[in-house]
Amino acid sequence: MALWFFQRTAPGSIRRIPLPSMQRFLAGEDTLQHDGDHYVRCIGMAVELRNKKPSAIHRVWFSKIRVRGDGHVDPEHRARVVREVKSREHHGSESIIPAAHRFAERRLSTLVEWRPEEADVQALRHAVNGRAGREMI
Repeated sequence: MALWFFQRTAPGSIRRIPLPSMQRFLAGEDTLQHDGDHYVRCIGMAVELRNKKPSAIHRVWFSKIRVRGDGHVDPEHRARVVREVKSREHHGSESIIPAAHRFAERRLSTLVEWRPEEADVQALRHAVNGRAGREMI
């Protein structure tokens, strides 16, 4: 299994991020340029390899990471995400209809996920198929 990462730099524009670069970015050691709203939009893929060649895509996720003006991960945003995760895990028992965790899930999703536009999907398809050397998606 391999992890592939891409960054949406603008609507319909995707660039590959090598795994070590993504790890350094997430650790706060490296920067990525946001696309105008202080969020870096990333696409992660879990890719199955056979004989060191991509054979199947098992999972795709679209995450957004808030960054400061200098391109480093915003530590305040990370803390907010952690609070939302804990809020989602905590279920209030005194509610008549226990739905607080569902609202927390929606808030968390808004903080850390994005939905690609059709142009983003087409650019991703081109980038993945080009990297794989064959049609994968």
